[in-house]
Amino acid sequence: MAININDVIKNKKISTVFQAIFNIEEQSVVGYEALTRGPVGSALYSPDVLFEHAMEAELLSELEILCRDKAIKRFAQLKLQGKLFLNISPLVLLNKNHPQGETVKFVEQAGLSCQQIVIELSEKYPFPNNFTLRDALARYRQFGFNVAIDDLGAGYSGLKLWSQLLPHIVKVDRYFVENCHQDSFKQKFLKAIFDLASAAETEVVVEGIECRQEFDFLQTLGMKYAQGFYLAKPSVNPNREYPEHLISDIFCKSWSTLV
Repeated sequence: MAININDVIKNKKISTVFQAIFNIEEQSVVGYEALTRGPVGSALYSPDVLFEHAMEAELLSELEILCRDKAIKRFAQLKLQGKLFLNISPLVLLNKNHPQGETVKFVEQAGLSCQQIVIELSEKYPFPNNFTLRDALARYRQFGFNVAIDDLGAGYSGLKLWSQLLPHIVKVDRYFVENCHQDSFKQKFLKAIFDLASAAETEVVVEGIECRQEFDFLQTLGMKYAQGFYLAKPSVNPNREYPEHLISDIFCKSWSTLV
């Protein structure tokens, strides 16, 4: 039976999976990114397709509110520790008809603190007026939410957006992570981002790490926070401990320097 976006939203037919984010230096979990999935087995299971249909039906605001509610409740139910990263479209923030205060209400109802929540804004979306977006984000900051720029490097306004929004965190786009150990340009780009972040007192989360070689190279640049399939895949019951294979990697490297 075919399913449409109206039915998904009306009957809350979405689920949330979480992908852990790790502190490499301390070998610990520091938070989780919430990722939405549509009805299993349907054409709307993929988040990209799900949100595309919502935009076409002018129901993006309604879908995002549902996603936030589900993610926050599930995060609390699982008793996950650290920060909860929520993806929010700038298009929704700039929508004058988008209801205000819903996220704060969800957080309070779940018994969480706004200081635990990180608002992720993707650079993949167009930003018609960054100052308007900055003003919209100011309301979230007042409640204690942190702000992150996601997919840094995927669009055309990343550095401008960084300087205007002054995020607490930037997340590097997967494109610059893929095969970075073999690509000199990507290596220079990544080093520049780490250097700029250090000067701007911004934390960097490197996401999309999918192999040992990428992980090892990024460590040489001073990577502290990491996310990706090599560390942990999105799951309904996500990692709560630092991955054992990374501890083994570090042990092997330390041992090799002694023999």
